[in-house]
Parts: sequence; C-alpha cells; structure tokens
Amino acid sequence: MSCREVIYDEFRGEFICAETGEVLEERLVDTGKEWRSFSTTSNRERAETPNTLKVHDMGFHTEIDGASWIGRKLSELNSRSRVVSNDEKKLSRALKLSNEAINKLPTPTAARLKEEVGLILRKLIKSGVIGRKKISAYVAAAIICAAENLNIPINTRDVVESCGTTLRDVWDALMKIRRDLGIAKSRSYDPRTLVVSYAHKAGLPSHVATLAIRIVEAGKASGTLLSKGPQGVAVASLYVASILSNIRKTQSAISKETEVSEVTVRNRYKDIIDGVLIEVML
Repeated sequence: MSCREVIYDEFRGEFICAETGEVLEERLVDTGKEWRSFSTTSNRERAETPNTLKVHDMGFHTEIDGASWIGRKLSELNSRSRVVSNDEKKLSRALKLSNEAINKLPTPTAARLKEEVGLILRKLIKSGVIGRKKISAYVAAAIICAAENLNIPINTRDVVESCGTTLRDVWDALMKIRRDLGIAKSRSYDPRTLVVSYAHKAGLPSHVATLAIRIVEAGKASGTLLSKGPQGVAVASLYVASILSNIRKTQSAISKETEVSEVTVRNRYKDIIDGVLIEVML
C-alpha cells in the first residue's frame, strides 16, 4: 500500500499514514542526542550534556544508578575504569578536593571558580609539578590563583582550612605556579568590583556602594590610592561613604563583617581623608 502523506510521531517512534491512520513503521530508535534543553518555552531541541573542566574526564562518562546492589557494584567498576594513568589519578584526586573545598567557601560564583581551577590543575598536572605529596597545597594555590584571575574576593585562610594544608605550603606552591612555571599570573583586584560584595557583607544599602565607587575613582584619579591594596581601599571607601550617608557603622564593625583588618581600614581611611577631595553639599 502506498501513502502520499506520512507523519512521524516522535513520542511513539512511529511513521503513520495521514490518510488512513495506519502505522507504517514502529519502534524506531532516535539516533539524536540524549538530553533536551528547556532554556526557553520555544526551544525544545535535543542537546548533549555540556563539557566541564571540574571533572577529570570533562563530563564524557556514563552515570549508573546505584540504588540497587548490582548498580552500586557496576557504578564502582565504572568509576575505576574511568581513571587509568597516574596523571588521571592525580587529576581526579585534585579536582575532587578542589570541588569540595570550593563548596565550603561563601561565594555565589562557585561554578565559574571550579571551571577556572580545573583549567589550572590540568596545566599543573601536564607540566609534572604536582606530585603525591602536598597535593592539597597546590589545590589551595590553584583556587587562590583562579579567584584572582576571575576577580572573585575570597579569604585565603578559608581556602587553606578547606584544603587541610598550611599557609607555608600554599605560599611555596603559589611561588612555584607564578614565578617558575608562569601558568597562572596574579591579577590585582579592581576595588570597584569589591565594593558591591563588601557592601552586601556589611549590610550597607546600594546608594552607599555607589558613593564608595565614586570615592575610589576620585582616589585613583588623584593618585592617592594607586599603590594601595584593593581590599583596604574598597572597605575604607565604604566606611567613608557610610559616614557621608549618615549611617552609623564603626571601623571595628565594618572590619569584622568584611574580614579586612581594622588596621588596614584605618590606614586607608586616613589616605582617603588626606588625599581625596570630597565635596559635601549641605
């Protein structure tokens, strides 16, 4: 029998004749990609799982349901088969430690940070820098470098504690990465990008953050704050802006909330008061 119009039912996997309703062919296998994207109401196209640098095989693996006893055994065997060489074992261990450490950090951009850390760790493994010992120190150093590259403010001590290492070992690893290998170069933070984050931590309103950014820009233009640490500049600018906005916030309180030392805030406050021209309209 010939049919002039054939319809394909994608849900049932069948070819159907539009004239008679007869099923011409059934149980067809869809050879397209498995996952579907629902980013918009009109976009229901099939799409693959995105590649990621935060796992050693970049996401090219099969997940096995471990609900049953057989599933757990198969999942365990599958995990072992995914890691073959010594470099893959070290990379897998380093990425697992970095992902766990980043999950403990109070940052809303953990996903971006994990990807950047994954890239740095791959380069370190490929260059043969990371050995069996002090791998946690290199992971902590990679997290710090990645945060600097992405301008994400993090507390170094929190990273060290999350990775279970020491400041001395992390410092040595940072020097190895930055000076000897040149894999990850340190970038200085722009104080303006830190102002909003610190304002949120200190519970200050948005108009105070806006004023603080203007103070930072005035300090940069005058040259007073060019050689100063970005964290101290950002917090001190917020402190000055809070005073001008008639919001009572002590140096001790803002230092504790932003985790920037009170001495640093006091010194940068003096720099701003002495070197930045601030006009107050009464």
